[in-house]
Amino acid sequence: MKLIQLLYFCTACRTGNITRAANELHVSQPSVSMAIRELEEEFGLLLLQRNNKGFEITREGMYFYERAQALLEQSEELTQMMCDMGNQRKRINLGIPPMIGTYLFPKMYKSFKDAFPEVMLNSREGGSEYLLGLLDESVLDFAILPINEISREAYNILAMTDTETVFCVSAGHPLAGNSSVSIEEIYGEPLVMFNEGFYQNVVIKKRFAQAGHKPNIIHYSSQFYTIKEFISSGIAAGFMFRDIAETVPEIQGISLEQPLQIQIGLVWKKRQHMFHDATRFLEFTKRYAKDLREKRRNAE
Repeated sequence: MKLIQLLYFCTACRTGNITRAANELHVSQPSVSMAIRELEEEFGLLLLQRNNKGFEITREGMYFYERAQALLEQSEELTQMMCDMGNQRKRINLGIPPMIGTYLFPKMYKSFKDAFPEVMLNSREGGSEYLLGLLDESVLDFAILPINEISREAYNILAMTDTETVFCVSAGHPLAGNSSVSIEEIYGEPLVMFNEGFYQNVVIKKRFAQAGHKPNIIHYSSQFYTIKEFISSGIAAGFMFRDIAETVPEIQGISLEQPLQIQIGLVWKKRQHMFHDATRFLEFTKRYAKDLREKRRNAE
């Protein structure tokens, strides 16, 4: 049994598809299939039950998957620790949802690179649910997320700043001059929304449900640019952080009658090994968050 075989097997189980696993691993599909067959032959067990749709994980396969995943996490942690000892790991893997990546991350990135030019700061975009999954799998070191409903028992959280999610329409929309709107006024409006798994999607649907309505969603997207274009061109209304809406002249952001406040923070795993550069990034973020709060207080 080799670690590379465990990696191929676990990736196939996590993605639910041999082809997707091969693409993620940047290897050929036969390489993944061969690694899994070699494990099955070594143990004399069927780990994956093949069928027309792909495969199902057997009971023995699920048992092996859970323990193999733990071994891979321990291997990654050991690698990080040893590279840290040798001062070789000059990389931070950071997860960011699209809207946070638009208005908060660019300036933060520049400040960090000015302070630590030798450290590579990689970012990956996605919804909160997806990014939390990558944190759990140690693919990411940190994520900057809406933290309103993230459990502090499950994750370490450093509060950074807050903003308001506002209802957004084109400048020529009949509601554009309103200072606030109720769900009753907008539930019939065609909406463009982020895909399932994005925090905004969850919180907006919850707010509509509390008012006894279902949002009229005509299009989903994972791309902030697409959502912005739908709104600014008048195809649909939507929701954005106020900090972003105020930078787009073609879009008018309107508060909900019960304002939707969003807290944003840095999130990382409990009991995560903090290698040297991760510690530096965390300390940098604490200072950066303090500066953000001071600037917001001064602006008020």
